[in-house]
Amino acid sequence: MLPSIKNLQYLIALRETLHFSKASEKCFVSQSTLSAGIAKLEQILQTTLVERNNKKVVFTSIGEKIVLQAMLVISNTKELTDMAKTDFLESAIVVGTIPTISAYILPNFLRNIEKIFPKLKISFVEDTSDNLLEKLNQNKIDFAIFAFPYDLPNGVKGHELFRDPLCLIQHKDRKNEKIDSGDLLLLEQGHCLRAHVMQGYAISEKQLSSFSCSSVSTLVAMIDMNLGMSFLPKIAIDFGVLSPYPNLIAKSNCQASRGIGIVYRKNNYQAENIKKIAENLRT
Repeated sequence: MLPSIKNLQYLIALRETLHFSKASEKCFVSQSTLSAGIAKLEQILQTTLVERNNKKVVFTSIGEKIVLQAMLVISNTKELTDMAKTDFLESAIVVGTIPTISAYILPNFLRNIEKIFPKLKISFVEDTSDNLLEKLNQNKIDFAIFAFPYDLPNGVKGHELFRDPLCLIQHKDRKNEKIDSGDLLLLEQGHCLRAHVMQGYAISEKQLSSFSCSSVSTLVAMIDMNLGMSFLPKIAIDFGVLSPYPNLIAKSNCQASRGIGIVYRKNNYQAENIKKIAENLRT
């Protein structure tokens, strides 16, 4: 049996203080816990490390040598841990993203990453949410930028970063904001934005247009032809998707929203580093 890191830390604290009560305070444990840890260490090593009496603690000659080695072990362990954390932030990673987010958020995200993590190299895979979850499960991507709510499978954890309002877009010639039968243009099945709009605004099937679009750019072009109305993410509007279309109006009272964040494997040891990277997605 090998000595535990925790018991080695107890031994080092005791050598630094030469007092059981002070060493236990330094390690944030009870005196009995620290004493038991030292005794366990002596049992594993089959030698006496510390001579105890009511007045003082005296380390044996072998105890002094073991302390020096313990300090080296702790130092190497910390260096190993720091190396693992640093390597990820200086490595090449693959990030998944959905089409209704990528174009509007990635440019600013990458600028932030270049400033904060200059050695980190990121490549992107754009796909639907379901396909990205499959790639995540297969370890083909490190994490994915997602829109919420989304029914995540076991083994995958979501982390929301901010809310993205869904705003009504219509042609200026439309008389009102009422969504009549067959009026609402949406992305085709498989895009989570479609589900978020329908859930957020309680859309009925009869309100849906017979047309569906494969991309936000196509959706905007069809609204410009006054073939219907729709809801767009505010990050897309802020990015300027409506700029080439002066006849389109974006309503400011966006009653519903979606969450923007990331998903990653629950057992990913780099979860905290992934969250550090993802913080740069905030607008």
